[in-house]
Amino acid sequence: MSAARTARTGPVRLLLAALAAVALLLSGAATATTAGAATTTATALAGLDGAWACNVPAGYVYDQVSMNRTCSSGSWNAPQFHLRTPVDGLTACTSATGFVYDAITWGSACSQQPGVSTNAYHLRTPVDGLTACLSAPAFTYDRITYTSACSLQPGVQATTYHLRKPVNGLWACSVPSGFTYSATTQNTDCSYTPGVPSTKYLLLG
Repeated sequence: MSAARTARTGPVRLLLAALAAVALLLSGAATATTAGAATTTATALAGLDGAWACNVPAGYVYDQVSMNRTCSSGSWNAPQFHLRTPVDGLTACTSATGFVYDAITWGSACSQQPGVSTNAYHLRTPVDGLTACLSAPAFTYDRITYTSACSLQPGVQATTYHLRKPVNGLWACSVPSGFTYSATTQNTDCSYTPGVPSTKYLLLG
């Protein structure tokens, strides 16, 4: 390559290198801005626990309802919700993703109609050995019992589930994803009809 050509291409290379550096810098700034915005949003949402709001943002539940005109667009009362971050042991007006519940209670705290009782849920983080009102993803159960604690109708018995983390050799009422079974037995542990035998599976996986 001639000295003249080298002299011409030298500045071009320097310019390209400078543009690449600027692009890298801008890319990093955009990433930092996106991450900063996500952090700011998460921080803002974390501060809503215990606040009263006119609706319930994603990720929250509520444990009280107040009927007043604060959230109304007219002269009538509208619901205002006491927001809560779902945690183990919280009694809330709705269930929450990632949680089960082990009891249903009745009262006026969650009602949007004066004098009408509605149900509330005692939220629980699913763990091995917990008796809950419903099963949970990544769990199976090895026993069904009947109690009014989980009923959506006061005084009426409903099923409860003894949750188990699936492991090889566990006798379970259902075969979870990722497992098969090596034996079955018939007893009343898993029956949805009291006293009527049903199948139980010896998990293999």
